[in-house]
Parts: sequence; structure tokens; C-alpha cells
Amino acid sequence: MSFDKGARLLSHLTALACFSALIANDQFASAWSAAGLGAIITSLYFALTGRPVRRSPLFWRGASVLFCLLFLVDLWFSGALLAACMHFLIYLTTYRLFHLEKSKEHLQLYLICFLQLLAAAGPGSGFGYALSFILSSALLIWGLVVQHLKRGEESRVPAAPPRSFRAVVPFHLMMSIHLLSIGALLPTLLIFLLIPRIGVGLFQGKQASPQRISGFSEKVDFGSMGPVKRDISLVMRVLPSEGRKSAPPYLRGMSFDAYDGKAWKNTLSHRVSLKKDFDRTFEIRPGRPAANAYRKTILLEPLETSVLFTTGSPAAVRGSFASLLQDQSGTLYLPSVPLQRIEYEITAVPELLFAPDREAARIDYPSDIRAHYLLSEVSPRIVALAHEIADPFPTVFEKAQAIERHLRTEYTYTLEVAPSDRPPLEDFLFFQKKGYCEYYASAMVMMLRSIGIASRLVTGFLPGEWNEFGKYYLIRQSDAHAWVEVYFPGGRWLAFDPTPSVGQPAESPWTAMAAYVDWMQMKWERYIVRYSLRDQFALLEGTGRQVGHFSEGIGDWFARFKQSIERIPAGALLLGGIVILALFVLYRNGWRGGGIGLRGKSSKRGATMIYERMLRLLAGRGFKKRADQTPLEFAEMIQKEGRSIDAVRILTELYYEARFGGRSFTSDDVRHAEQLFSEIRLSYSLTRRPSTPD
Repeated sequence: MSFDKGARLLSHLTALACFSALIANDQFASAWSAAGLGAIITSLYFALTGRPVRRSPLFWRGASVLFCLLFLVDLWFSGALLAACMHFLIYLTTYRLFHLEKSKEHLQLYLICFLQLLAAAGPGSGFGYALSFILSSALLIWGLVVQHLKRGEESRVPAAPPRSFRAVVPFHLMMSIHLLSIGALLPTLLIFLLIPRIGVGLFQGKQASPQRISGFSEKVDFGSMGPVKRDISLVMRVLPSEGRKSAPPYLRGMSFDAYDGKAWKNTLSHRVSLKKDFDRTFEIRPGRPAANAYRKTILLEPLETSVLFTTGSPAAVRGSFASLLQDQSGTLYLPSVPLQRIEYEITAVPELLFAPDREAARIDYPSDIRAHYLLSEVSPRIVALAHEIADPFPTVFEKAQAIERHLRTEYTYTLEVAPSDRPPLEDFLFFQKKGYCEYYASAMVMMLRSIGIASRLVTGFLPGEWNEFGKYYLIRQSDAHAWVEVYFPGGRWLAFDPTPSVGQPAESPWTAMAAYVDWMQMKWERYIVRYSLRDQFALLEGTGRQVGHFSEGIGDWFARFKQSIERIPAGALLLGGIVILALFVLYRNGWRGGGIGLRGKSSKRGATMIYERMLRLLAGRGFKKRADQTPLEFAEMIQKEGRSIDAVRILTELYYEARFGGRSFTSDDVRHAEQLFSEIRLSYSLTRRPSTPD
């Protein structure tokens, strides 16, 4: 492959990688994405096949005027400057890809690609953007180095035959570019970790739109949870404090006390603010014993609800919220619907079943519990079925267990429920006898109330997927669930789940890969997208501790080393010192040996050292090489100054071949180069031109 063709291919790959960053971050509609990809791939086809592109100046002038007008129209109707600019960048990329000749045109393309990469960044940048960013950054560094070499190729004699890409960019230079990429990344990471965080992005894209979700408002239509369970969108991740898999936790959202035959309602919606401590902790049940308390960290995606999901019986919530509200049923609410991902920690205790609960034949309910969770209109047919199932059992707990067991074993779980004109619960219990969690939980609540047991419907999530790599539960909308809470003395609500368990799909290699990708996505969001000033303080604090431990370790090592030195005889120490001094003297003499030392160096280094000695000699004679000059341009300038000797040009060509052409610089070449340098030094020994400022 020729060098020019390789440079074109690299520019096209860079454009494709940077444009993919915009697509990965969902910055374009499908039409704009298809147009941009189509233009890049079409131009890449012409570049690979070598077919000439007919570039009519009139066509491109007309296209430029048209897209300028489209930019103004786009800006007028959308009102979003960033979106309009990104659409215009598609045309600029297309134009430049079809007009790549000189190195400056490639550099203009790289500037456009960098702007695309910058525009794709924002608070919603996902892991797909991270992969595109890493690939694009490496390709941009490659491209800049290659274009620097392309400038040197363009300055060669026009009659010189074109060289291959490998001849201009040898393998060792490729490795150097990789090291350069890593070297550029390390200080960037250091700046990212140390520079204080700010809350507003320079190129702020659209904010994350909350997911639409049913079952978490004051009124929920019966049967609305079915479509939600068909959606596999991510809702949250739950990280147990113990870091190991256990029984999946029920993530409680809302509870409902009133059912009118068509919808569930929460009539206890009055909310009060919870007190916030100095460490961002909201005490839900102050003074509650925490001997068996556990903690879970929840990473919640933006949902179209302000409900805060909890587990167990929450005692405290810690998070960066301005405030936290609680209604009369115990449901927690954020002050507003979150537009970005949030993280909080739940401290909770399990609601346990005590011996008196198992033995109680009846419960004396408080008046508010009786009013909201017992007095309901229930179909006589449902009442008869409830008594038939529960009457053989003497205690409240056994009656609840009997109804739960009956629903689990006598009915079929399915999301496909045929429409019917009958009342939903009667149709479920006596006719279709199949449904999903909302049907099971609603039926159990109404059956319990019909026999005098206070209960309520609860909606939330039941995790179905454990990520072994990250040690957390992955919760999707398809994990939405409804279950039952039964009242027991002391204000305790114990959970019952009448829905039959559904078998989990068999694991496959793709399952493990998906779990690993999701773990990387979580780490990206947590430590890159949402890296905060508080994380910086924690990092500095941890670094300080590690530095202290390291200093102590170094001190211990020096102490042990000193003790070891004291045990060595004085004669052995003296002999060792003499040997080290002799080796140092030999090394220094070999380095100062001029040509002898150079012959021991590598090809590239030997040629570079002789060429740099020539530059220093000529600079001392008033002929200084400018920073913007290539070596060949400098040699031509020397000849134009009236000192036209072949030694400067020949030594420059030897330097080019060894430095960039991959030629092996033998000892004969070193001897020849030294002879050329001696000739140049002799020729310029009596010549000196006044230096001119750069």
C-alpha cells in the first residue's frame, strides 16, 4: 500500500470512529446517522479502490450554500445551537473526505473529527462513547504523526518515486506512536482525577429523558403492569453491602389501599419532610435497633416517577438529595422526578415473623388500619372462595399462607391475558385462571379482606439477574412486580407473594459476556460520568494513607539494609567500590570515544546523533534550522545560501533513510557519515553568517 493511500485510509477510519461517538451517545436521529455513515463509507470505497472522484466545483459550491441555509433553518426551528452545529459537521466531514490531497486538508479533517468527539461528550455519555473515545483518540494521535511525515514526503523531489506506507512508517515508529498515545493518556487521567468537578458541561447535550413506567403513581389502572413487564430497559442496580449473592430483595415502591374494581388508588398520599443529618442521612425510624440491619447501595436510572425504592423496613436513607418526603403509607418520594442517574444507600432491617404472629387467631386492628385496609366491597363469589380456602385453618398467618399457596398452585402465570367483559378479578379467579403478578396480588388482597385480614397491594421490583462480575443485582422493567403486605401487631407489614415463580433462562457464554459489559458500563458511569468532588476527596485521603504506608515500608527497608551492610567486612566493601568505579570509568571513556561509541549505537540513534552534531555546527556558523523546516527543506536552504556542497544533502538523506526508512545503519555507514561531517566542518570552518531571529 502506498503511503498516500495509507494516509487516506487512516483519515477515513478516524472520521468513522469520531462519528460513531455521536451515534453511540444518541445525538442523531436515524436519518442523520444513516446519511453520515453513508457519506463516510462511500468516500472510503473510492479511497480503497483508487477510483477517481469527479469533483465539480459548481456542485460543491451549491451544496455548501444549501447546507448553510439548512443550518439556519435547523437552528430557527429547533432552537438548539449544538444540534444544528452537529448536523452541519456532517456536511463538513463529507466535503473534506472527498477533498483530501495535501496534509493540511487531512489536518482540517482531524479538527472536524475532534469537534465531533467533543460534541458527543456530556453527562449522558455511556460506555459506547467510552470505546469510541479511546479508539478515536488513538487514531487522532496516529493521524497527526502520519501527517507530519506526509509533509516531509510532499517536500521531496517531485521526480522521486512514491514510497510504501511501511517504508515511511516502519514498525518501530508504529510502536513509538503507541507509546506516545499511552503517554498522552496518563497525564490526561491525572488532570481528570485532580481538577475540581464542575456541574455544567461546556458542550452540554440533551439530558437523559426519564423512562416511562407504570405502577408508581397515586392511581394505577388494573392490568397496566403487563406492558411494563415486556420492556427490558435498565431500571437500577442494587449492590449488597456483603458483596455476595443472597435471596433477591423485594424493592418496594408504592402501596395501595383502595380498589374500585378497575384501578388501585393510594388515598394516604399526604407527605411530610424527613429530617436530614449533616452527613446527608435521612432518619426514617429514629432510635430503631440496628443489630440485624443491612445496607444496600442503589444506582437508580431516571424514571418518570419520584418514588424512591427501598428494601425491607428502611431505617435510614443516605444520598445527595435536597429533601426526602414520606407519605402515610411509608412510601418515600424525592422532591421531583430525577433527570439523571442517582445513587443512594439504604439501611434497613428485615421484618421478622415472631411466635405470637403465628399463633394469633385474630388481630385487634387500630381504627385507621380498619378504615383503609379492611372495609372493601368484595364480590360474594370471591368471599365464598376465600372462606372455603381459609376456614380450615385457625390462625391469621395460616389463613394467609393457605390463600397464597392456593393461588401459587392452582393458577398459571402468563402475560397473555385475553380481554373480557367480566370484572377482572372474577374473570381471573373463576374463568381464565391465568395472569401475571398484578392479578395474583390483587386477588389475594381482596380475598384476605373478605375474611377480615388487613392487607394491601404493593408494587416494586423483584430482581431476576445477578451479575457475578460486579457482585450486584441488575433490575429491568421486566422485573416489575406486585405482591401483598399483611398487617401484624406493632405496625409491622409482612410480605406475601402469591405469584408462581417463573424459571430463569439457561445461562450461556453470551450471558457472561453481557454481564461483563454491563459491569464495565456501571464502572464508567460511576467513576467517569458521575465522578464528583467528593470522590476526589476520598481519592486524596486514600492516596495519603497509601503514601504513609509506603513511607513506613521504605523506612523499614533502609533499616534492614543498614543492618545488612554493617555485617559485610570492610575489605569486601572496598573491593566492590573499586569494581563499580572501574566500570563507570570504562563506560564514560567508551561514550566519549566519538565514532567508536556511535558504532555501538542503534541505527536510528547513530544517524540522529551525527545529524544533530551537523545542525549544531551549522547553527554556530549562523545557519540555524527553523522549527517549521523539514530536514530536506533545510538542506535546500543551505545550498541556496551559496555554500552548495553535496555533503549536507547526502548526510541528510542518510539521516532520512535511517530515521524514517527503516534502513540498517551499518558501521560503514557510520564511517561514511563521519567523513561527511568532517567535510562539512572543514568547509564551514572559515564561514560565519550573522544569525537572524526566528
